Amino acid sequence: MDHPIALHLPSKVFCALVAHAGDGGYGPKAEAALCDLIRNWIATTEAAPRPWVDDEPDGDDGARTFTKPPLLAPAAVATSVTATAVSRGYQWKQVFLPNGTELRAIHAGRSTYAKVEDEQILSDGAPTTPSRLANLRGCGTRNAWRTVWLRFPGDPRWRRAADCRR
Repeated sequence: MDHPIALHLPSKVFCALVAHAGDGGYGPKAEAALCDLIRNWIATTEAAPRPWVDDEPDGDDGARTFTKPPLLAPAAVATSVTATAVSRGYQWKQVFLPNGTELRAIHAGRSTYAKVEDEQILSDGAPTTPSRLANLRGCGTRNAWRTVWLRFPGDPRWRRAADCRR
């Protein structure tokens, strides 16, 4: 299980990260961007020696050898690049919708679909919001959290937006 670890960044670096990610503070976008930067750095940089880990003698002669962990395989770098695409998306209050997330609203047995692309929600090629999607057909007073269903990239199940809020 992952646990948050406090990192100390120079204030100018932190402010630039938050501004570039588009968060009002250190939110999910900034966290994803920072994690992606670190993963890319680890994948492309040779690790430093770790004598505190491998300090036991390896052979019969008592000689100590210090092994470095291997660089990540190209597949890991590709996964990291994919993480960049997923770290971009649409922030809907407490729920982050990564690019590729599908949205569905059902009214009178008819479904209306939208998808998060390029950090915006598009329905029939036009930008929209969850509220507009929920009220596209109907009286205009439907609660989007209860009306909109979400299917995140790689997930076969549709989930009610209100359930993703918790």
